[in-house]
Amino acid sequence: MRATPRVACCLVGTIASLTAARASAHGFGQRFDLPLPLWLWLTGASTTIVLTFVVMALFVKERRFTAQYPRLDLLRFRIVRWAANAKTVATIRLLAVLLFMLTVCAGLIGNQNPYSNLITTMVWVVWWVGVAFVCALIGDLWTLVNPWSTLFAWAEAGHAALGKGRRLSLGVKYPTWLGAWPAVLVFLGFAWAELIWGNKDVPSQLGATLIGYSIFTWLGMFVFGRESWLVHGEAFSISFGVLARFAPIEFVAPSEQVPRGQINFRPFGAGLMTSRPVRLSFMAFVILMLATVTFDGFQETPLMQQVDTAAQASHAVSTLLFALSEWGFDEFRVTHTVMLVVFAMAFVVVFWLTSWITLRWTAGWLGKQAAGTELTASVVACSFVLTMVPIAVAYHLSHYFSLLLTAGQFVIPLASDPFGWGWNLFGTAGYKVNLALVSPYVFWYGAVTIIVVGHVIAVYLAHMAALRLFGSHRRALVSQVPMLLLMVAYTSLSLWILAQPIVG
Repeated sequence: MRATPRVACCLVGTIASLTAARASAHGFGQRFDLPLPLWLWLTGASTTIVLTFVVMALFVKERRFTAQYPRLDLLRFRIVRWAANAKTVATIRLLAVLLFMLTVCAGLIGNQNPYSNLITTMVWVVWWVGVAFVCALIGDLWTLVNPWSTLFAWAEAGHAALGKGRRLSLGVKYPTWLGAWPAVLVFLGFAWAELIWGNKDVPSQLGATLIGYSIFTWLGMFVFGRESWLVHGEAFSISFGVLARFAPIEFVAPSEQVPRGQINFRPFGAGLMTSRPVRLSFMAFVILMLATVTFDGFQETPLMQQVDTAAQASHAVSTLLFALSEWGFDEFRVTHTVMLVVFAMAFVVVFWLTSWITLRWTAGWLGKQAAGTELTASVVACSFVLTMVPIAVAYHLSHYFSLLLTAGQFVIPLASDPFGWGWNLFGTAGYKVNLALVSPYVFWYGAVTIIVVGHVIAVYLAHMAALRLFGSHRRALVSQVPMLLLMVAYTSLSLWILAQPIVG
């Protein structure tokens, strides 16, 4: 495993040192010239992933799967024990709840200019981008600061104090067949709101949406129990939890085996190695995360503009769009909504088909008995899906990094004037956002490096998943070829999207 990051760094560094040529790039707010032709970036990144596979075939010594990984107990350090004590945790949760309430109030009664109201920056930049970065690169911050969980837990504590029982819940057993499908639908709705909804930047609409989602979440907790709903139905606990599996800090909840809980330091991606396949609904959720962030970039490319133009040029489609517009539906948003759903379904179908090909490929090379007669394409898909998380993390980081550094600066003036009423509480209301904080070239080099390293880690995790599923080093290597090709294809797609000029 140690050799694979070295290969990535060497190849990226080599292709980055060559001569420049003209191209254009997506996602950086301005046009600039790529240091190399796009085809060379695609070739270099794809070659890195293939070389990673070759290095593992030659040097990785594991002959069987193990979910064990090295851990360092961080609670042995005094500063960590102080940060993890009950009073500190309670204080952080109180501050998170107060910030949540301030954000909602700002949206409902504050200045409705999105640049002058705290809620727009807080929801789309600090929360969705910033918290995701922390969860992926440090640890599961969302479990600590989730205001919906905290407020319901406080309500449960009050309910218990009144002598009415420990749980504020109807105690309905969550149906096993339902899995994480409610969270899948919620996350798809959230993606639609982020990428397509026309009122996503209207503070009052955002505030009302937060209230509506709060009621929905608390209703789920009331019916099925807080912990059960957080695991199955609360889309953001699941999505941030998926990203946190990649993080180096592991939080272990108190249990009979670990009465005081644990905070461990571990290798990046170690939390993605599991001893059994995930559920089908969870597989769909992870692929949906990857699909939606990819669609975010794709819908601003010239190709998506051509899709819009083709839809308008088609007599049947334009007639349907016109009929829908008569009912108040925006033609642009209808087209992009259909494309979002198609994109998500296509990602799931392609991943499932790759899993089916993996099964048939392995059986063709090694025989059905060696491949495992009890295996199905769904089992293979649910076994490999967590290996795609480093790719989702990498694309999330590369796609949103520029947004976090530029739009994130709005927090500085908004801290002094959250409602947009002309306050200057901390003397920062006059801060001017610097849109050129970091060079676009830095973003591009960083994005390429992040995407390639994410895929390198994914290749290693896929090898470990194959060891668990197929039982030997040789079988694992044979079975990985279809997944390797899928990763190469997605690497190329990711870099192609980032290199496109913004037209949306």
